[in-house]
Amino acid sequence: MADTDTLLKTVENEVIALHVVLQAWFRGEGTDDTGSVLKHFSKHYTMIGAAGRVLPLEAFAKALPTLRGSRPGLVMTIENVMLRHVFPGGVLATYREIQTQGETRTERWSSVTFQREPTGTLLWTFLHETFCD
Repeated sequence: MADTDTLLKTVENEVIALHVVLQAWFRGEGTDDTGSVLKHFSKHYTMIGAAGRVLPLEAFAKALPTLRGSRPGLVMTIENVMLRHVFPGGVLATYREIQTQGETRTERWSSVTFQREPTGTLLWTFLHETFCD
């Protein structure tokens, strides 16, 4: 149980850490070095956004500079991080993401697959988002 609790905390910390960086990026705060965002991802990363768009790492990296400062006032909150499956070299987890900007609020469930590095670092390999009603 202790190992599962430790892994859950590690996953939760990584999910929150990335969203802190993304929130700052979208708000135009902090560093403008794309490496601060991209260091969280495996070179094989792919995302399926809540609207169904498939976005490989190369396309995400190319879009990052244009997204900086595009959502001033954005607040991203993470809840309900759960481990779904642990396997050799990786973890599948889910979490709920709430985005608020002014009066607009969106919520989504996300499923993420992490690659576990020998150092213990988790790299985002696959993300699938689904809007909540």
